[in-house]
Amino acid sequence: MKTETSRRAQLLAVFGLLVTLFLVALDQTVVGTALPRIVADLSGFELYAWVTTVYLLTETAIIPIAGKFGDMYGRKWIALAGVVIFLLSSWLCGFAPNMWWLIAARGIQGIGAGAIFATVFTLIADVFPNPAERAKYQGLFFAVFSLSSVIGPIVGGGITDTLGWRWVFYVNVPVGILSLALLPFVLPNTERHARGRVDWLGALTSTIGVVALLLAFTWIGQGDAWTAPQVMGAFLVTLVSFALFVPIEQRASDPIIPFALYRNRTISAVTAMMFLISIPMFGIIFYTPLYLQGVVGESAATSGAILIPLVLTMTLVSVVGGQLISRIGHVRPFLIFGAVAVLCGAFLLTTLNATPNLWLLGLYMFILGVGLGLLLPNSTLAVQSSVEPRYLGVATSATQFIRSIGATIGTALMGTFVAAGYAGTLTANLPPGTTDELAHAISSPDALVSANALQALTQAAAVLPNGEVLMQMLIHVARQALAAGIHQGFWMVTAASALALGISLLIPHLNLKQHRTHSSNVELDLEGLSSIPAPTE
Repeated sequence: MKTETSRRAQLLAVFGLLVTLFLVALDQTVVGTALPRIVADLSGFELYAWVTTVYLLTETAIIPIAGKFGDMYGRKWIALAGVVIFLLSSWLCGFAPNMWWLIAARGIQGIGAGAIFATVFTLIADVFPNPAERAKYQGLFFAVFSLSSVIGPIVGGGITDTLGWRWVFYVNVPVGILSLALLPFVLPNTERHARGRVDWLGALTSTIGVVALLLAFTWIGQGDAWTAPQVMGAFLVTLVSFALFVPIEQRASDPIIPFALYRNRTISAVTAMMFLISIPMFGIIFYTPLYLQGVVGESAATSGAILIPLVLTMTLVSVVGGQLISRIGHVRPFLIFGAVAVLCGAFLLTTLNATPNLWLLGLYMFILGVGLGLLLPNSTLAVQSSVEPRYLGVATSATQFIRSIGATIGTALMGTFVAAGYAGTLTANLPPGTTDELAHAISSPDALVSANALQALTQAAAVLPNGEVLMQMLIHVARQALAAGIHQGFWMVTAASALALGISLLIPHLNLKQHRTHSSNVELDLEGLSSIPAPTE
């Protein structure tokens, strides 16, 4: 099927792919620290969030398309095209004269990143056809992904303070050139499986539907009501697009997403599980720091440091888990244990009070890190071990795609639960004498985490009789309201974790040591006429 790669070429390919993955994973978070300086230089505060949002939208939308094209025309060249697009758009971002230019360039950059994400984890399977051997390296890739995502804000702040915000983008160029100089010569040429015309209509409808869906949940996460016109409109576009997408894919000779894949129990169960696991993962990462700052009164540095046990544990367990699986050969027990750990960690967060023991909270993060470290890399391994080579790219990219959608939806749902819990508890417990102006000033928890918002609240209360006492009462009630809202969110992610655990029990047994090249243990046709389920151990 493809030429055998030497051991040296395999290691060089691993290095090149790790550099590429580090590049795009870092870029997901590195820009956040530089954004205040960017807005100050280019003006346009009203466009602040779109610098990040447009990148995530285009990245997510392109993943299934790039995964399919990689299967059809060769993953190596789709990945290299993604690197080229990413580098050129990085230069355009650094050169940006205004916010609209920057947003457009970030959208193009997201396309390059999506092409890379859609192929890099599948290329590991091309470099290491034996799944047991691949397991040793799969965890390493997810470890690099986790670390680069977390150190992004630190790196972004350092570059912005020393070289200027434009170098946050320019620094991508030399790293990307290193990838381009290496990968064409060490990556194997995968067999192409183009059998008909490109499914452009399917690609168009899926892109429109995904972008509309993510926009709706992005607006909800930013505070818009579910019934807001733009949110309702986006949901309507999503429904129409997917209503058209399904029959288009069923009739296409070479569909973007072959629905027959999901007749395989491993793929359908793992995909559903990872969608649900993304909800607690991102909900907890975003809202645990808010709990510490807004409810407990800890500093931003402390609230950020509490995530260190999660990140380090997730990174270490990803690597160690891969080594264990390569020796044991069974994936399912690791996925189930990972889901149990995530459920335990999420549930323990519902027990937090206004004065939590930070060491105990660190233990909760450690438990979550164990679960996520077992789930993230091994879910991809399970999917790759359940399809034949011609579906390897689309099946792998589908897992990344669903995980991205789950992250967006989970963050928005968490925000909705927190906002509803905060508003309801606050309204029911406002102290006597609270004016409309004060009620409006405390209607969002900004005063609990922002010095400027707290100062504005203090000034509004200062003109009232007993204003200082009233303000202290308002802050106390607001802290209780925020705690109630975040606890509601933690219960929501606990429920999602419980569902994920239930679905993990449906994943069939997989013995990697019994699998041959690319571990093809399922035969599928594009018409969905047959599907042989994965064998049990």
